[in-house]
Amino acid sequence: MFKVSSRAIADVEPFQVLPKKSGETYTVGEALTLTASGVTKCGATELPQYICVGQGDDNGLVCMPVLTTTEFEVEYTVAPTIGTKVTLHTDGLQVTATTTSGVFAVVSVNSSTGKARGYFR
Repeated sequence: MFKVSSRAIADVEPFQVLPKKSGETYTVGEALTLTASGVTKCGATELPQYICVGQGDDNGLVCMPVLTTTEFEVEYTVAPTIGTKVTLHTDGLQVTATTTSGVFAVVSVNSSTGKARGYFR
């Protein structure tokens, strides 16, 4: 689950209600992108546009935009290396140690909690 760790600016990203994609289920903290048919889970090498922050209702999903100034904390499947850009896990809720076409720039790794911090770039 992607959680805000810190922000380089004092303002909080505004939440947005975005259309759900038919037949898709969502999890709070999931990395998403917006398509013509609604928001959907990001692919491994796809730069997320949004993070799910709430289920909303039948009309939409509550999301926050992903900004380059927002640092996120997230679990990893295998410990990534600090200073690398890694890919998203297939669940859209974790990162991997894979660096080919990575989108999440790792700035710290905490092996005792199994979490990394970084930015989407």
